[in-house]
Amino acid sequence: MTKRKRKIKEFFGKSLLISICLWFSSAAAFGQEATTPFVPIHAIEIGLNLSYFDYEEQDFDVKWDGFMYGLIGSYTYHNEIMFRTSLEYIRGDINYDGATQGGTPVKEDADDSVLEWRGLLGYDFSFNGHLTTPFFGIGYRYWNDDIEGSYAYEREVEYWYSPIGIETVSPLSGPWTWGIAAEYDFFLGGTVKSHWSDVFPGFNNPEVDQNWGDGYGLKFSLRFKRAFANSSALSIEPYINYWDIDESDIGTLTLYGIPVAHLIEPDNETLTYGIRIGWQF
Repeated sequence: MTKRKRKIKEFFGKSLLISICLWFSSAAAFGQEATTPFVPIHAIEIGLNLSYFDYEEQDFDVKWDGFMYGLIGSYTYHNEIMFRTSLEYIRGDINYDGATQGGTPVKEDADDSVLEWRGLLGYDFSFNGHLTTPFFGIGYRYWNDDIEGSYAYEREVEYWYSPIGIETVSPLSGPWTWGIAAEYDFFLGGTVKSHWSDVFPGFNNPEVDQNWGDGYGLKFSLRFKRAFANSSALSIEPYINYWDIDESDIGTLTLYGIPVAHLIEPDNETLTYGIRIGWQF
């Protein structure tokens, strides 16, 4: 296990433990005052996502990083049964730091975007107005990576995964509530398509498979919400997401139909952290 991976796992573990302790303390402190959960039956939310994206292939000393920004949107239903569908899109001009196959260092800009859709199903457990909702679901993540400069080419990375987690809502002060969301993402599979024809038209665009269980994700966030009299609310959600994906199957690069090389998607890690600011109505 790499030093970076160990630190990230320790961070997720400590953050979750501290947040659970704070939630139990909040439930005990407000248990006599709060009588109903602070969530509407139907809620639509739209907002902004400001984030920092950090992708690494440590075996090859390759790195993408930089700021990204975009939009969020979701619909949530709460009435013992919880259902949520959400869509998130971020993009940005980030930095690529790698090397050619011959070992020559390469530093270029990359025009990248990430689209993520999730569908969740859960069950609400309420206690003196405090809500705890375990959930599971299905998720899809698409990363488009378009490096600029000489010998650059586009990559399309797709993940399918199953989120398994828990979220909470508790009173904080006056119209404010707070909660945590923590989940483990089971990797169902994915593909990586490399557009080598961008480098030379005679090349094909090989696609490699990433298999069931060959990786995982972790997500953690704190959510603060301020309700208003017209049933709308402002939400502020600092978050951190992490992916650890194993080496892919082998693909074949061809030149005018003749195999010239074998390709893989190496072991890689992606860390994304930032803040979501949304308006709920």
